[in-house]
Amino acid sequence: MQSSVIYKASDLSTEERRAAEILLGHGLEEDELVSVRASMGQLIKEAVTGQAREETFQKLFERIDATAERAAGVSEEEVNEAIDNAVAYVRHNRG
Repeated sequence: MQSSVIYKASDLSTEERRAAEILLGHGLEEDELVSVRASMGQLIKEAVTGQAREETFQKLFERIDATAERAAGVSEEEVNEAIDNAVAYVRHNRG
């Protein structure tokens, strides 16, 4: 059985908001939406926590920054067009 709900952060009680912030690992803005979903099944892989989580996010942000530097001066439209072209090429040239 699967169930899910969506709440506006400003509508959460103090306890609900704190629980959501703990699970997410950061504070919530008043206009943010919080989605909670429960389902049967098994975890494919446990989420990293603690220092490993911090290091993983740091690597992600470094990768994002490096990509942004490589695309400096290129419009978002041009970047999206290049991605679309690359995806189309791969889809049509698989061996």
